[in-house]
Amino acid sequence: MNEKIVVAAMRVFEEQHGFARTKDFIEAGVSPYYIKKLESAGEIERVKQGIYRQSGQFNEPPHEMVEVSKLVPKGVICLLSALSFYELTTYNPWEYQIAIHRGGKKPKLPDYPPIKVIYLADAQYKIGIDEVYIDGSAVKIYDREKTICDMVRYREKIGIDLMKEGLRNYLQSPHKNITRLVSYADKLRIRTVLQKYLEVLI
Repeated sequence: MNEKIVVAAMRVFEEQHGFARTKDFIEAGVSPYYIKKLESAGEIERVKQGIYRQSGQFNEPPHEMVEVSKLVPKGVICLLSALSFYELTTYNPWEYQIAIHRGGKKPKLPDYPPIKVIYLADAQYKIGIDEVYIDGSAVKIYDREKTICDMVRYREKIGIDLMKEGLRNYLQSPHKNITRLVSYADKLRIRTVLQKYLEVLI
């Protein structure tokens, strides 16, 4: 393998925060021929069509969250994945849950990491989108209040005990914003249900 090609490819990964598209390689002088050679040599791994990562990278959370964000660029980390990120649950999700707009194109997903796509309507999708930076990469994630509202809405599917744990930990968190939580609940039409659980836990 041409050492200059390997160095050029690794520089692309560094510039792109661990991931690279075919066009990124080509712009750096790494032709499709050498992309295949790098993949065959085990220097890079194809995550999905047109997206690569450096071999051996991003095998542990939270780095995988960066990978998920790259795989579903219009997606927003949600539900248990967001709850876990904010350390509001002791549960360790086995899959990444990511929300996209109901009218959006269904993304093509690899076998790993496991990703579950949640399709949301306008209001549900747009409210509470935040952005965090992990190793220099921007990751869209719902804020704590939207995450709690989603847990309440999907309590039957997610599990009422997990929802209660998340809400209880949120109420004990110094980062809570009850005014925002209630405002979101109003907009999402779940205030009555949320109020019922708040009355028990407060």
